[in-house]
Amino acid sequence: MPVNPNAREAIVKALSIYLGLLRRRPGRINLTRHPFGKIRAEFDQALLAGNETDASRLRDQLIATGRLDIEQQQYLEIRMLAGLGHQHQLARNYLLIRAVMGLSLPPQTIADLAGALYETAIAPIENDENIGQILSVFRSAIAHPFGPLFEARKGVCQTGVLKAFLLFELTREQPNQERCKSIVSACPSGSARDLLDRWLRHCVTPAQPVEPDTRALSSQEPVAPDARELSNQALLDEEYPLALKWAFVGLPQSWAYVTLLRCADELEDAAITCRVLEVVNEATDEVRRTWKPRDLTRLEQLQQRHLTAGTAIVTNQSRPDSDWLSWVQSVENGQQAPLQILESAMPRWAMETYASEPETCRQLANKLDNASTGAQAVFRDAFAALVEFFVDRPASPVRAFLPLYITLLRTLSYSDMASANELELATAIMQALTSVGPSLEEYVEALECYEEILKHNQSPVNIDWALNAAEMLALSASPDRETRLRYFMAVVAMARNYCHRLKPVQYEILALLARDYDCTNLLEAFPQPETPEESVAKTGFKGLIGIYTLTESAGQRARDFLTRYLPDVRIEINSDGVATNRLKHLAATADIFVFAWKSSKHQAYYAAKEARGERLTLLPAGKGSASILGSVLAEIIRAG
Repeated sequence: MPVNPNAREAIVKALSIYLGLLRRRPGRINLTRHPFGKIRAEFDQALLAGNETDASRLRDQLIATGRLDIEQQQYLEIRMLAGLGHQHQLARNYLLIRAVMGLSLPPQTIADLAGALYETAIAPIENDENIGQILSVFRSAIAHPFGPLFEARKGVCQTGVLKAFLLFELTREQPNQERCKSIVSACPSGSARDLLDRWLRHCVTPAQPVEPDTRALSSQEPVAPDARELSNQALLDEEYPLALKWAFVGLPQSWAYVTLLRCADELEDAAITCRVLEVVNEATDEVRRTWKPRDLTRLEQLQQRHLTAGTAIVTNQSRPDSDWLSWVQSVENGQQAPLQILESAMPRWAMETYASEPETCRQLANKLDNASTGAQAVFRDAFAALVEFFVDRPASPVRAFLPLYITLLRTLSYSDMASANELELATAIMQALTSVGPSLEEYVEALECYEEILKHNQSPVNIDWALNAAEMLALSASPDRETRLRYFMAVVAMARNYCHRLKPVQYEILALLARDYDCTNLLEAFPQPETPEESVAKTGFKGLIGIYTLTESAGQRARDFLTRYLPDVRIEINSDGVATNRLKHLAATADIFVFAWKSSKHQAYYAAKEARGERLTLLPAGKGSASILGSVLAEIIRAG
């Protein structure tokens, strides 16, 4: 209590100052309710679903946690642009690329930048028979302004990245033949490998390679003058077998022993460890004095590993970042920070390798299905990574991945609720599964999981998703019509529960689907909603509506509905897979332009956006006719 009026005035003044400070204090995110890892998982899901609004919001939340420095924020921006398919926009963001160009980049950032630059400048001409022209374009558009990006590949083996790194090496005055061969060998067999082989044969003159003896070499033996340079480059690319080869050539120089220790530590191979220890034990005292504490620690670890292997106390285990199966096993064993390991390792894994190994995919699916409770929680957080690798990364669905498609759907079906982005990913998984011709048993199991997901996500906001999913199934081949019909009846039941919120367009889509599923009587109990004709007609809209979608049936259905509502409106559909002049013209001239980006090609999106300029491009939430129609009618009413 104030002892006098003066004290009271002083207290009031102090409290006023404190109150003003509290009001000016910036808000903080409750990190207890929004853990960093959960936000990052949702961010990755938003990227896969193509939800730019959610991705931007979650990026801001990640930054607001205070756990990201300036460099990491730049990596996050690069990841968002690449993940949303804005490779052209990323490749033209010179300020952002130059800001990170001199840094030691994470593998994912290397993949994003190299892939974006290649996609923009070289992909359109990569099949040109004039290889000199390809090299000329690469040299001027990529190698000259962004050369430092290609100093270290860090084991990234995505096809576009391998092509970019090989072209960079071929544009140098003296290409490193060993590095070129290593890049080509990292590419799985197929058309991409054939293209790399053709570039290499055309540009590199065959030479007699140095074939070092992998045994310890005496100090009197000649040393290749460029062995250290070749070994260092292999280390930067994380090609440890190649670095080991040139380190043996470099003996007895001090750097060679250090490189041998690092390679043996990274490779974790018993035979290599034994051979390296034999050589290292012969090092002179003068050489040993040049070793740093880190090198001595590696030596001690290798000796301990060799000792335990020799006494059969433990068996050799693969590194957790060596492949998917090893990572899954490490999670079961209680590996610390498994998601960080996965984020760094996944760019180094070739999707094509798994596409040719169906048995490995079955083993991986079984391990994910039968994981312990703790491991299942980690795998649930890694859902976006699994979808990216096995669903989003392939150019088309892969039959070998079918067990994994079912496992991913089962993972979501076990969850009580799913986010809007996860529901869209579930549809992408289901569409991939139906595209590879599943057996009756596989189809029924997958569709039962899909129906379970629907039951757990009953909400008016999910009606469009449910209708789009039913439309996708109706247009796909089905080995079991009864199970598919049961799923549609679940969609009808969901719509009936919220019939008072059903939009006219949703009702008409439902009626059309009822004819597809041969059960029109299911809608007899529904109240007849008002048609949108009156509200749309009041706008007096008579312009051109352009619709871009690669799901042509959805575009045609949307056109049929719009023609009925708006007989005086011109409607044009475009389904070109690349950026054609026809698409650009439609985007530039349409009064309303819809881009169904969930079924689009990235090149087409960038071309359409550029042609559209500052005018609005509608991006419907799904790729079905319900989403397309809803976005068009809403825009007509809004603009009118």
